[in-house]
Amino acid sequence: MNERAFGTKEVSEMLNVGDSTLRKWCIALEKEGYTFTKGVRNSRAFIKKDIVVLEDIKLLLQESGMNLESTVKVTLSKHRRENMNDNNSDNGERTPLVLQENGSKISDTTSLEYLKVQEQLLERVERIERSHEGRLKNIEEKLDYRNKLLLETLQEIQDTKKIIAVTKEKKWWEFWK
Repeated sequence: MNERAFGTKEVSEMLNVGDSTLRKWCIALEKEGYTFTKGVRNSRAFIKKDIVVLEDIKLLLQESGMNLESTVKVTLSKHRRENMNDNNSDNGERTPLVLQENGSKISDTTSLEYLKVQEQLLERVERIERSHEGRLKNIEEKLDYRNKLLLETLQEIQDTKKIIAVTKEKKWWEFWK
């Protein structure tokens, strides 16, 4: 199975991040045990699954505000679970009990981290919603006040026009002057 491999420059352009940022993410992934395919001169060659992992890291960093280490752990745990599910469904076999126990311990810790991240995101969303509701209420109050002033001003203009029209109207005794 020959997959097309991409270089650092191509991937950084795809992800719209700098080369140094991409390298920093890769180093963090490698610290957690993730391995990249090696290309020419022992440089990293990125395949499709690597790019998907990096896209997830970028998305999590932007949305959650977590640090890089936590983001890498959450992303890797998610992808490991997906790979385990894919492997189990592909092989149709069950993993040995020891692997299941180790996997459950790992998935428990990563699940806890994932839940913490979810809670943080939920709190952040709720804060943003409250802020938006407050702003919306403030805007509505200002619009109501502005509309009230506008209607009062229009009424005053109409009254003034009526008064001017009445004073300009010639009286019957002024017709011969």
